[in-house]
Amino acid sequence: MSNASVAGVLCRVLGWWAGLAGCVILLARVGDLRANPRQAVIILIIAGAVYIGGCTWLHLSWTKWPPDLGRKVVLVVCLGAVVLRLLILAVPPSLSDDLYRFRWDGKVQAAGLNPYAEPPASTYLEDLRDPLWEEINYPTIRTIYPPLAQLLFTIAYRVHGGLIAYQVLALLGDLIVIITLLACLRIWQLPGWLVAIYAWSPLAMIESASSAHFDSWVIAAVLLAVHALLRGRPTLSTVALAAGILLKTWPLVFVPLFLRNRPRWHWLLLAALVIGAYLPYVGAGFGLLHAWMEYTSRWLFNDAAFALLRTLTGSLAMAKGLAAMILLGFLRYLWRTDVDPVRGSYWLLVATVLLTPAIQPWYLLWPLPLAAAAMDAGWILVTALAPLAYWILVGAANDSNQWVEPTWVRFVIYVPALAVWMVQSFRRGPAAPPATPERSVVGSFEAVP
Repeated sequence: MSNASVAGVLCRVLGWWAGLAGCVILLARVGDLRANPRQAVIILIIAGAVYIGGCTWLHLSWTKWPPDLGRKVVLVVCLGAVVLRLLILAVPPSLSDDLYRFRWDGKVQAAGLNPYAEPPASTYLEDLRDPLWEEINYPTIRTIYPPLAQLLFTIAYRVHGGLIAYQVLALLGDLIVIITLLACLRIWQLPGWLVAIYAWSPLAMIESASSAHFDSWVIAAVLLAVHALLRGRPTLSTVALAAGILLKTWPLVFVPLFLRNRPRWHWLLLAALVIGAYLPYVGAGFGLLHAWMEYTSRWLFNDAAFALLRTLTGSLAMAKGLAAMILLGFLRYLWRTDVDPVRGSYWLLVATVLLTPAIQPWYLLWPLPLAAAAMDAGWILVTALAPLAYWILVGAANDSNQWVEPTWVRFVIYVPALAVWMVQSFRRGPAAPPATPERSVVGSFEAVP
């Protein structure tokens, strides 16, 4: 391939990157996205269209390139992802106020106090209050975040007490996800361009580098568990899975199938790590469960399949019970069929998210790296449309937690993906990551078209 042709390909890659960068710059010009939600959502949807277009072009072009050019394209994609995240730091963290809670938890623990013992509104913690305290959501509810997350919050607070520390923290987690995903793709011998599905995701960028959601660290822990499994290192995989659970609890979905064929002491190791991490906080007593009981009892937002169950049953409690039965039945089926642990866990995670009563936009990022390996076009489309969930902010008061959710939003987010899933399943079966190789051999990005 001539130098001119190589330069032309790299210019095309940079062209798609420039489209995403332009959207980021527009978001920065908007400033307070919560105060201008209509503009913010429109820009993010345009960014999603550029993202889908860029990934489609990479997919169609990949097999035409020699291996050396493929590696250069992957390098440009990854460096571009870093620059995009640095640019998006300029977008104020206004779409979500969760990072004020992260900062508060870090401040409480940095003061030598138990973050689970008292809610932010407690008079016992009055001396710790500052102007940012007023931005904490649901201040009468204690923290829900597990011990390892509390450690991250405390480190960020000690390094820099401002919000930027938490944005940078989430950004670093995103970079770990990208690096680990690349390593997994290499073992699976999948095309390297697939990393762009996560690296260039507008949803991943806005939720990490701007809104400071630390889910990137949870996703990184799960991917590390997958990578260790692929490399034949089950103990490291178990430890990484425990770390994920101690950051947020949703990696529990991976436990049954990942540990199914491992010695029993792996179950004991996982339990010991999780329980041991909570021991320093047992003084909080009921406070360890308070937030969980609140969240699971009444939170409802942007639900997908769960909305259908609510409609069919006419009861929130019955819908929750039915959702739990469906998930347990699906897990039983996957267990009995001895499905590949990564594949089965991916399907179970997707089902869990879709049956969750409250689906925050960043929850949709949880399966995205494995969706990249699976080339799950439906889930990729869901993440591109996910910013529409923020349409709830249109016309809402800035200080209100009682917003009215437009019904049309969930249809626009999920119905197109359902259509894509149906077509994709008809053509080549349900999308899934490759099976775990019996003997993991590090492959090359160009090995599979």
